Amino acid sequence: KSIALHTEQNTQTVAAALGDMYPSAASLVVEVMSDARALQAAGETGAAIEKWRSLAILVDGVVDALSADAWFEAGSLLCDAGEYAEAVVAYDNVIRLRPACAEAYLHRGQAKNALSRYDSALADLDKALCFDSGIAAAYSARGVARSGLGQHEAALAEHVVALRLTPQCAEAYANRGFSKMLQGEDEAALADFDEAIRLNPAMPAVYHYRAELKFFLGQYEAAVSDYDEAIRLDPSNAVYYTNRGLTKESLDRRQSALTDYDAAIQLEPELAHPYTHRARGKIRAGFDTEARVDLERALKLARAAGDESHESYVEDWLEQLDSPEAASN
Repeated sequence: KSIALHTEQNTQTVAAALGDMYPSAASLVVEVMSDARALQAAGETGAAIEKWRSLAILVDGVVDALSADAWFEAGSLLCDAGEYAEAVVAYDNVIRLRPACAEAYLHRGQAKNALSRYDSALADLDKALCFDSGIAAAYSARGVARSGLGQHEAALAEHVVALRLTPQCAEAYANRGFSKMLQGEDEAALADFDEAIRLNPAMPAVYHYRAELKFFLGQYEAAVSDYDEAIRLDPSNAVYYTNRGLTKESLDRRQSALTDYDAAIQLEPELAHPYTHRARGKIRAGFDTEARVDLERALKLARAAGDESHESYVEDWLEQLDSPEAASN
């Protein structure tokens, strides 16, 4: 049975499980669960996560099945919010309470993929398949991990298995497209992204990757359209704005590009790249003093992140500002 089904059943049975010995606790559990569901439905993700966590802690050691379900719900919401490290902790608790839960290993593996912990992700995904060898998503996630480890041929083989098990799996097409993209198979990757979007048009990351490919193929207008859709679906992702800005620069839409960089910085002020790109646009517009402020901020952030490549890139731009040619202009 799925985690969701377990949780729904526990909604009906928790009062019976606790009522005889802990009638007040039983009432509280039902209330907290109801509140968590309502917050989740209202889109108040942070508050819903805290409700599920509090429920998990409340019934731990009393109704472990319900505690496991609540940790799973919290983990799923944390993944949706991009809080993957915290999601891993939530799934750790699911596995502690329900050690044979294939879904928990699957989702913990997917969260570890998002954290680039590929070896550990593979171990979790292998465990998920030990408990249920028919989980297509686990094969696809193993493909993601193998791509991250540079095992591109093995990654494609994993995606083939996933699609054989579930031929209409949008996620598997998306992941296979990403593997092909890493191998430089641009047209084949585009075909997979197209199919993923046909099957599930609500996947912002797939529009993003397809836009990246179109950019490198020189299809700038089409790339901007894909970034538009990615941003419509996920308006809080600073990377999408940054990359759309870069694409607009290629179309000589410089003011619009600067607007995108501004949006990216507002969303994630600790990212170095939007400052760098905005500075480049300001230099081209003749605003060297403002550009220097952005570049110095970008340099500080790149150093803090340990991004030596970007740090070097920013230093080159600062050197150009300090050059005699720049001073004479």
